[in-house]
Amino acid sequence: MTAVEQSHDARAIANYILDRAPQLGVERLTIMQLLKLVYLSHGWSTAFCDVPLVEQCPQAWQYGPVYPTVYRALNHFGGNPVTDRIKDRLTGSQFYPNLSDYQRRVIDAVLKSYGKKHAFELSRITHQDGGPWQNAYEAKGAYSEIPLEDLRKHYKELAEARGVKSI
Repeated sequence: MTAVEQSHDARAIANYILDRAPQLGVERLTIMQLLKLVYLSHGWSTAFCDVPLVEQCPQAWQYGPVYPTVYRALNHFGGNPVTDRIKDRLTGSQFYPNLSDYQRRVIDAVLKSYGKKHAFELSRITHQDGGPWQNAYEAKGAYSEIPLEDLRKHYKELAEARGVKSI
């Protein structure tokens, strides 16, 4: 990891995932899948890097972790595949991150491991007992912020349990 790691807007990470997924054989992502993949990328990156991948903390909504800016931009797709990229309302420009090589590797690893899973399977994964979503939801209720430290601790523990030393 180098000093070029920086945090990115959740909408930029979502756009990157939408662009990268087909190159890795992952097609037709719904907003529910996309939100979970942004969350998993954010979580796994915190296990190995002090700089969070995403600037915003996710919120604990009823059906899992959500980045409200991504949700608001794409919720009109409902359960259909997302076909547009998120644009800045003021400039009309697409949100797009300037990712480090490490950050690209993390997102690629997440897409390869989780990208073809159904939205409900991803929801089950992100709702693990004792996980960051459950802790935030039960302690503070719906729409509460999932603290970065909880995310980092959870994914470090997962990495250790799975013998993953780096991505």
